Amino acid sequence: MSPIATTSGLTTTVADRPHLIAARCPMCATCAFPVQLACPRCGAMTERTVLPSTGTVWSWTVQRIQPKPPYRGPAEWEPFALGYVDLGVLRVETRLAGRAADAWQIGDAVHLVVGEAGGDGSVGEAEADGSHWSFWFEADPS
Repeated sequence: MSPIATTSGLTTTVADRPHLIAARCPMCATCAFPVQLACPRCGAMTERTVLPSTGTVWSWTVQRIQPKPPYRGPAEWEPFALGYVDLGVLRVETRLAGRAADAWQIGDAVHLVVGEAGGDGSVGEAEADGSHWSFWFEADPS
């Protein structure tokens, strides 16, 4: 079975690197993610634009409370880092992976990863058939 494209319309690949797709307003230059048809600032019609695939942690926190039904998480739940990544033109709220939940610092360099949800154990539980994909930002090597 092919993966369900839960990232469809959210991501693209440029030069073998994943990128998020945002909306940019040609009138006031406001960017929004995910894509919106109309600018949240001035209401003009937007155009799609590709965001940088790297950024820095602008702020972060640790999610220590396990999701309650009907939401699902991994069978062996662990706290995880959730943050805002500054991509220059806007900040994206995202899961942070690649280091311990409490080990993040503002300004840490990160890069976008697109893959199977739960494929590395850090993003949640994948379906038994591996059909759900997601994106997150991972720490750059030090």
